Amino acid sequence: MARAHPPGPHSRSEQRDGVDRTRGETAFSQPAAAAEAAAVVTIEQTVGRPLSERLRKVSHLGHRESGEEPKFAVAYLRGGLNREGIAAQAAQHYLMYEALESATLAHRERLGKDFPFWLPELQRLPSLAADLEHWLGANWRRQVDDRFATTGIMTYVARISEVAPTSLPHFVAHHYTRYLADLSGGQMIAKMFRESYDTEGDLGSKFYTFAEIDDLKHYKETYRELVDAQGFSEEEQVVILKEVAVAYWLNGVAGQDLEDRFEEYRAS
Repeated sequence: MARAHPPGPHSRSEQRDGVDRTRGETAFSQPAAAAEAAAVVTIEQTVGRPLSERLRKVSHLGHRESGEEPKFAVAYLRGGLNREGIAAQAAQHYLMYEALESATLAHRERLGKDFPFWLPELQRLPSLAADLEHWLGANWRRQVDDRFATTGIMTYVARISEVAPTSLPHFVAHHYTRYLADLSGGQMIAKMFRESYDTEGDLGSKFYTFAEIDDLKHYKETYRELVDAQGFSEEEQVVILKEVAVAYWLNGVAGQDLEDRFEEYRAS
């Protein structure tokens, strides 16, 4: 059976109808505004380049690290967390993907079956639900909504829920940031995680497994072509690029929640 590939380009008129393309352009906090400002030079230097190339360059800014490595992230990769710590990371992923995949459905319902970013092979919620049940048991959902719904991750969720369901540029920014990371660095993380915790296959880490995609490299290339084919105006591209910078900042805010609870999550 043929494996999944992103769909080809569709006409922009199909995508525009009913979509507010300006909502959320005002920074929602001073730190978020700083994240946007940090990307401005790169945005200005890449005018006229394909959007996928510009996205890569702005994403590289988000990957730049300063100071010492977060203890939680290091422990996650090296087998240094207890079950609750592993679940805390999965819970954050679940909450953010719940918001993002809800936004995907909202665009699909409004724009119809030809919505180009309706890509079921990317959906992460079923895998995350399986991972959380593995680490937390049958009542995982209540725990996700209670002790794991901390301030930082809920700030991230609130931003996605605010802008992504009704603004296609904002949606694309968050869609690109999350899924391309999973298809890229997420695969390295999965390998290290499974080796460190000596798991049986992808048990407890199904989040990183894309069973319907045979060739991840080819899929990423096709996805970038899909982004470029949408014909976003320069104004819309700036919105997307700034929102990607905000998404990386939000990811850091959520990560600080985990760092602040490292002693609770450290393996004994």
